[in-house]
Amino acid sequence: MLTLIIALLVGTACGYAAALEWKWGWGIACGVTGFLLAQLAIGLILRGRIKSRQDRIQKILMDAQQKINKQLNLFQFRQPSSQKAAQQILEKIQNDAARKALEATDDFKPLYIWNLMLKRQISAMQAQLYYQLKDFKKVDECLKHALIIDQQSIAICLARMFRNEDPKLDKFFNSKFRRAKGESAAFIASVYAWIKLRQGDEAAARDALVAASKKSDHPVLVENRDRLLNGKAKQFNNAGFGDIWYALYLEEPKIKAQRQRQGRLF
Repeated sequence: MLTLIIALLVGTACGYAAALEWKWGWGIACGVTGFLLAQLAIGLILRGRIKSRQDRIQKILMDAQQKINKQLNLFQFRQPSSQKAAQQILEKIQNDAARKALEATDDFKPLYIWNLMLKRQISAMQAQLYYQLKDFKKVDECLKHALIIDQQSIAICLARMFRNEDPKLDKFFNSKFRRAKGESAAFIASVYAWIKLRQGDEAAARDALVAASKKSDHPVLVENRDRLLNGKAKQFNNAGFGDIWYALYLEEPKIKAQRQRQGRLF
């Protein structure tokens, strides 16, 4: 909003000055040019500041990933007392990074008045970080203001709507799936299908996977679609999506899958 106001003021000033000097035709042309140049200049400055903050958060997560990789290497030489103990060590590294990243998102607040969509984008980022920490109350609060466009944010919304027994779940899925493409469509439809099977609606799960198979040939999607088409709903399995599936906490990974998962952050 502030960007638009400043650009309008600059454009008006340029146009008025030019009109006094060269008549109104030139005044209008200079006013429009001043407006566009002001928007461009502010946009470039704002983009740079946003990127620097994003890079800071990315560094926090990458540093944590390196710590996890080092810890995994140490486990090869010094076995932890139990699988649970190893998991707790790795989760602590992940969660500490998520908390630091959340603190870093506060640096975006002074920029909200310059970009109306920025707050919604940061809310989506915060929702994912809070979800990793299993602070679901905060997740729900963030999602109310978030821009939900990426597959993980959509999947988180589906998971929370399922847990909260939200009657708008089907409508939300249909609106987001319509725009989804490729692997995103495959993942979103697979999450939705899992939920519909838990709700006892096998037909809706099957229809979602059939529709998604027209957008993607992801092997997990194709296998689950064929299982439902052949009446084998009990064999439905999203484990092939790996981290992005287990990060939703809808299912607990088996020991083997869990070991593979610990190499990555949310």
